[in-house]
Amino acid sequence: MAETRSGACPADFGFLPRLREVEGKQGARLHVLTLPPFIPANGLPARAHDIVQKLNAVLALWAIRRAMRALEMHRPVVVNAFQPGLGLAMKGKLGESLLAYYCYDEISAAPWVGKHGARLEKAFLRKADVTVTTSTHLQREKAKETPHCFVVKNGVDLHQFRAAAHPAPIPEKEKYLRIAGYIGSVDDRLDFELLDQVIRSMPDTLFVFIGRVLSERGRSLLERHPNAVFLGPKPPEELPAYVWQFGAGLIPFVRNKLTAAIYPMKINEYLALGKGVVATPFGDLSDFEPWISIAATPASFVQELRSALEDRSIDLVQARMALAERHSWENRGNELERILGLSDPAQDSAFPEDFA
Repeated sequence: MAETRSGACPADFGFLPRLREVEGKQGARLHVLTLPPFIPANGLPARAHDIVQKLNAVLALWAIRRAMRALEMHRPVVVNAFQPGLGLAMKGKLGESLLAYYCYDEISAAPWVGKHGARLEKAFLRKADVTVTTSTHLQREKAKETPHCFVVKNGVDLHQFRAAAHPAPIPEKEKYLRIAGYIGSVDDRLDFELLDQVIRSMPDTLFVFIGRVLSERGRSLLERHPNAVFLGPKPPEELPAYVWQFGAGLIPFVRNKLTAAIYPMKINEYLALGKGVVATPFGDLSDFEPWISIAATPASFVQELRSALEDRSIDLVQARMALAERHSWENRGNELERILGLSDPAQDSAFPEDFA
């Protein structure tokens, strides 16, 4: 796996080996290659951008080919994740047996890549052998440019989310009857105006936000309420110890072009621990009906959230957990392997119902 990074690390500049081996779960071994620093290009005009991207591709190819020789790798399956410009410049230059494009967001609405992303993605969709998206919305949109477009939705690490043995510390929780929580980046995807009214309307409930804060405006708006706390980002292995204490999980996204394409990973993480989920109608959540609640207004969100916090029936908890089991990363990985031709279809009795 070759990685690009938004921040610098010693391996970027050659102070540490670029190619390293990482131990995964169940004895799996993963080779991770840190690519050299790239020349920033996203803010440039189209022609200059494409020239710089070709230079970046030269840097990437040098590092990847060197790693392939060290690993004695030939005819690789190349998966390009949301980097269509590099994908176009590198196509066919690694001797790949298959070139796949992994699309996990609506690129035209992603600020960091949106300026050139849409035109480059359109061209790359026609060049890649197969495209894999993470939502049905993305699949419908990208299939307009390629006949080989599939959806493999986000999943959940069931073992990790059911291994929490002790609750993690949450400030002030003893003062409140219930806890409603959100895990994920606190950014402009969140409907802060809706949350402001919901938190004000439920003074007996503690609202916990766990994740990077990328919108200081949003945090300032919500921190005015004594029953809203921001705990910052936590390592993935620590998240279950927090979610375990939630009475319900929140997905309060705004409705726009970016969020319409999202299949939120956090929804399965909440359900894996049997938690109720209340979300705004930002996208297609039909996979989860009737086990989650959808609310479009602050008043209806408060009503649905109170209901989710109060309904703790064993049957409902078990139904939520069973739904999450169907969406495990193991099942998602099997779906992806079939798409990429890495497994024997004869060994699979049937595709999951949400495999398309």
